[in-house]
Amino acid sequence: MKRYRIVCLLCLLLAALQLSAQQAPEPKLPDWSKAAGLDLAYDMTPKALTPAPAGYKAVYISHYGRHGSRYAYTSKSYTVPLEMLREGAKAENLTERGQKLLDDLETFWKGAEYKVGDLTPLGWEQHDWIARTMVKSFPGVFKKGSRIDACSSGAVRSIMSMASECATFSRVAPQVEVYAHQGKLDIQATRPNEGRNPFVYEGPDMPFPYAESSEAFFYRHFPNYKDVLARMFVDPGASLKGRDPYTVFFYFYMLVAGMNSLPEAERIDMDGLLTPEEYARLWEADNYERFREYYGYKTSCSSIVDDMIAKADARLAEGSTGADLRFGHDHVLMTLLMIMDIDHFGTVPEDPDEVADFFRTYLSPMATNIQMVFYQPKCCKKGEPLVKVLLNGAETRFGDIETVSGPYYSWPALRDYLNARTALFVTRR
Repeated sequence: MKRYRIVCLLCLLLAALQLSAQQAPEPKLPDWSKAAGLDLAYDMTPKALTPAPAGYKAVYISHYGRHGSRYAYTSKSYTVPLEMLREGAKAENLTERGQKLLDDLETFWKGAEYKVGDLTPLGWEQHDWIARTMVKSFPGVFKKGSRIDACSSGAVRSIMSMASECATFSRVAPQVEVYAHQGKLDIQATRPNEGRNPFVYEGPDMPFPYAESSEAFFYRHFPNYKDVLARMFVDPGASLKGRDPYTVFFYFYMLVAGMNSLPEAERIDMDGLLTPEEYARLWEADNYERFREYYGYKTSCSSIVDDMIAKADARLAEGSTGADLRFGHDHVLMTLLMIMDIDHFGTVPEDPDEVADFFRTYLSPMATNIQMVFYQPKCCKKGEPLVKVLLNGAETRFGDIETVSGPYYSWPALRDYLNARTALFVTRR
């Protein structure tokens, strides 16, 4: 029996040694400039658009947009690193770089403590730019007599993002009627995955497709996390004080990435804390966690697709021009990308290491928006309505459905496709 136990212990030891000897998978993000993921700033550069097919004109836009750049949505993104650095200072465990970061973070926190989750000036500017671009790109949608209806989730940053766009529409297209609102009855169009939604859809069980937890994914992809801690702390292990490294780096990543959204005068210098490869690895770990979190929202968020279909059909039937705008959050918008299978977001690979090839948070930066642009035949012409989809102003595609011409889909065919997609996730509306 003793010999059997010794053999088992040796086997376990050998397995542990083999596991520790394994190298982490190669990062999936060679362009580390995208590593800020959900905290990337919106790309405010013009995008080339394919002209409308002959005999067609743009008449209506159905939109869902994420709020613009903001301070971190949780104070822990600032306070967890700050507490660790304060403890390190008391224990004389800070490196020179760690002491500088502590000094900078103390100053930063004094100014940011009561701004957590708030829209920044850049966030307002992003939505101003988006509204101006929509009017410039599709002037026929915003002609005299057009109507814009905008609704938002209850988050102040989303309401302020809506306010920015509506204010801009009122300035650059004063001939358009603009109405903005927020309330419980808007929840199915803005944030249906909220826990207190009385109208939430029901659907089939959708267990997460991978056995690997977010924590295990992090440790496998970022086994050398202590190298980062060593740049701030003389004794990296002592800096944790029983904290889970996965949780620590979840907040540390948001601290670093979130600097993109802040006024330049408030930003902390993070240079040298992460190598490009480490930043890319942290992005991939965060990307996996977001996929795990958002995966189950496909049932509830299908109500937004239904809202888009119903309002588009109503607009086309009455022959009115304008836009329906919805403002909310990244977890809703990225779920819509999965539901609609925009740019292959709906793909679920067999290997969890391939998630980052399809589900990519860097395609949902601050102020991300989906625009479905509808076209009708011009006066005295016949033909069915056409639609194209823009993601952050750039033309993209729905799944594998065929287009009529270039990026333009038949609306009846696309409507059937979208209804078929939501049928995968909804059993009761």
